Amino acid sequence: MNRAILQQYLSQYKKEFKRISKEEIYKWQAVQHFQKNWDIEAVDFAAMLKESLSKTRNLLVSGNYFPRRMIEEAADASPEAVRQAFINLFDEEIDFQERVQTFRETIQKVIVRDHPNKKTYQDDRAIIVYLVLRYPDDYFLYKFRMFKAFCEQVEADYKPKMGAFTNVLQFNFICRQLREEIIQDNELLKKHKERLGDDEYFDQSFNILTQDVVYAITRHLDYDAVAEIEPTKTLLTFVPIMPVAKAKSVNLKPKKVNYEARQRQQKKIGDLGEQLVLQYERENCKPKLRDKIRHVSVEEGDGLGYDILSFDEDGREKYIEVKTTTGGVDRPFFVTANELERSRRDADIFILYRLYNFKEKEDTADFFTIEGDLSAYCINPVQFQVGLDI
Repeated sequence: MNRAILQQYLSQYKKEFKRISKEEIYKWQAVQHFQKNWDIEAVDFAAMLKESLSKTRNLLVSGNYFPRRMIEEAADASPEAVRQAFINLFDEEIDFQERVQTFRETIQKVIVRDHPNKKTYQDDRAIIVYLVLRYPDDYFLYKFRMFKAFCEQVEADYKPKMGAFTNVLQFNFICRQLREEIIQDNELLKKHKERLGDDEYFDQSFNILTQDVVYAITRHLDYDAVAEIEPTKTLLTFVPIMPVAKAKSVNLKPKKVNYEARQRQQKKIGDLGEQLVLQYERENCKPKLRDKIRHVSVEEGDGLGYDILSFDEDGREKYIEVKTTTGGVDRPFFVTANELERSRRDADIFILYRLYNFKEKEDTADFFTIEGDLSAYCINPVQFQVGLDI
């Protein structure tokens, strides 16, 4: 994202806060109402569902879009099937995409059986609404057209593709980055907290607020006021370094660490570093390959052992893992078992980008690369999996 453009939009959003809030406050009210009324074990499931969704307004009804009506009709016809569909959808132990797909297919079967000529309207947008209502601090309200317009207006690197579930995954990733900008804006957070009362859900993670900013940028704010800002260019400086592995002794001295805060900060820095490398790779590859570069850790998950699929000058694949620090070049970092195994299996195309001296405000960093098998560098095991045969 062009952060200069984003900051201009945030300034506009704060100026127009009262006007926008009058139109959009219903989202916090819808979540609060759902949280108060949702009971998966309700005897009359259909009635409970109808009441829980009664405040959602155009989240689930707009124009010729009727997912709320159809999910309520499905619950009237087959309450136990729909109840089980929601149980599965809200089971966080199941893969996200699998849950969404299974829910869509289940409701499709119910509606086709009872209403063969009706459309279900249970698309990604509607199903994400259900997830936000249930877990408002974990998900972001999603619309394809909104996301597409947002990416264009803030010069995001990702180009949404109609019908692709990767849109939802990329939207969540971009929203997490935007949220980090928002939570540093004390003026905006103060305005937001002051507008919420007993009828509105207080989103401690500011996920609903983040989506509200996205929606405002595409609907309520003036694009022409920020359109003259120059596009940003990646400021990554390659430093040729031959790293040498160095063993480190185990320190058993006690210390107090706020691990939650540290993990959140590391996640934020890691995401920003991956975005920098994505942009750098796209700027330095052949134009015909630019759209083929993918942020696979977002689109497919973390288990692949690398973050970015890119290409060299001859069009051959590169598996890129990114490690980012605000510290100096000698700051140690961690490699997972999957990352190490990937570097072993695909040593000829595996590259680790080590970003250091990362400066968040300037969006700059120095970096060096390590190519191939990382085994020689992974000499300090810090965690072990314990298997028990009982």
